[in-house]
Amino acid sequence: MAALRRLFLFLIASALCLNLTFAQEGSWGDIAISLEEVLDAMRQSHEDYLAQSGSKPSRRDAGFGRPNYWQPLAPSQRPSSPEDFSDQLSQLVASLGSSLEELIQLISSQFGIGALQSGSPPLQSTILPITRLSTRVSVTTSAAIHATTTATGPGVTVSLTTVGSTSTSSLPAVTYSFNPQASDLNVVYYSQTDLTPVISLDQVCGDDSIDMVIIAFVTALFSDGGYPAMNMASNCWAPNAAQQAAGAMKLLDCVGDGFASKIDRCQKKGKKVLLSLGGAFGDLDMASEEKAVEAAHTLWSLFLGGADPNLQALRPYGTVVLDGIDIDNETPSNGVYLPTLASTLRQLFTSDTSKAYYLSAAPQCPRPDASIPVSQLAGSIDFFSVQFYNNPSCQLNADGFFASLQAWSDDLLTDTGDTVPTATGTGGTPSMRMRIRPKRQPQTSASSAPESNFLNVNNGISAPRLLIGTPAFAGAGSGYVDVATYKTILQRVKAMGLRNLAGAMFWDGAYQEVSGEVIDSSGRNTTFAEVVKNVLA
Repeated sequence: MAALRRLFLFLIASALCLNLTFAQEGSWGDIAISLEEVLDAMRQSHEDYLAQSGSKPSRRDAGFGRPNYWQPLAPSQRPSSPEDFSDQLSQLVASLGSSLEELIQLISSQFGIGALQSGSPPLQSTILPITRLSTRVSVTTSAAIHATTTATGPGVTVSLTTVGSTSTSSLPAVTYSFNPQASDLNVVYYSQTDLTPVISLDQVCGDDSIDMVIIAFVTALFSDGGYPAMNMASNCWAPNAAQQAAGAMKLLDCVGDGFASKIDRCQKKGKKVLLSLGGAFGDLDMASEEKAVEAAHTLWSLFLGGADPNLQALRPYGTVVLDGIDIDNETPSNGVYLPTLASTLRQLFTSDTSKAYYLSAAPQCPRPDASIPVSQLAGSIDFFSVQFYNNPSCQLNADGFFASLQAWSDDLLTDTGDTVPTATGTGGTPSMRMRIRPKRQPQTSASSAPESNFLNVNNGISAPRLLIGTPAFAGAGSGYVDVATYKTILQRVKAMGLRNLAGAMFWDGAYQEVSGEVIDSSGRNTTFAEVVKNVLA
């Protein structure tokens, strides 16, 4: 395997060096074209071999995945060539790097060279995008990115411990710390748009403006064999041998294709990675409270910090421990037992003190949301990513957006027994008025303050926080606005002074990466996420 890997890297490096040597006789554009030809040649060579041998990948062979999941990007899938060669070369190398490991895995199995050991550390590529810098510091940090002093709140220390890890050696630098109390967080969904094969998770997580990535989707909680069903689109392979033996035919192998390693690298940068349940085509049916509790325990051991020995071999991401769960239920009838699912997960979070876990939910902006029972979930959810798009009455470009945003902020404060600012009269200054949910327990004394019903799990959050759900491209649906307009909207949002505002959520992360527009006299492209950092910090 090592020899094969070195051969591929040598061929690629040789092609690059030869072209650079004769750069004076050609053009930088010719060099980029030549490098693309190397990638095309590798792809065509393997297709020719399969055509001659008649070999086909086997779903039961752990070394193979579905054909469309391993092969390098076809020319039609690659980004258009920018004028700046450094950008062009960076994009090409990123595309090559995302497919090389998968191609090596496939060929090694085809020729019996031997598969990668699942417990071995990820390969550190020797080909890096231009301008990427690397330093080395201590693995763990407790300084928040938005503070100049050490953070004192709980849950803000970045933990890099993963299941089964015993190494104490130094790792690449963590120059970022997740601050759950920041007002300029950027949360992005990933893995479900047509740009996913082009913009890798490494690129999304390498963006300094991104704080959290939500991988989509687990589409069912109970499927083949009683296990969840997954749809990672162009990521992950078909079920591995252990999953198939258990009858878990709707789980996926995200280790073999390298996707789990990308998540691990993202977490090592300090970013949080959650897994989303549901989606537009999801079915989160739970027949009873008992089934909701069962689903929570299954999710805990398959994707999070659980250690059920019967499920360890079935973990889709191997030893990678995700940072939480997102709920994107879009079927009203499936919302009945979501509060039980969420509260059970939150109780399980308290059993693992080695890292902070988070829960998020993505309701639609019309209130009340028919599929996400917000008032019942408010005691368990850390982030509500309200979808201010595909809803004409309250989406970003609607007249009712700001009123809707204010109402959502007030609702979340009310549902946890917090205080809500209300105007004292025309032109008056806000005063603090307490609004309490009807079903709250009465206070033991008239002078005692009402207790919050929010379950604290020491993750740095003591009440649910609000994210502005934003479409990052026009194809996401109605409500899309360009970056310049978004900046104007956020400036007005900033002036509203919403104290539970946490930042923005984007559908999706791949499109957010290419959303840059020139919006000021600097002449540089600015993305949606950068606007959030510039305006809401």
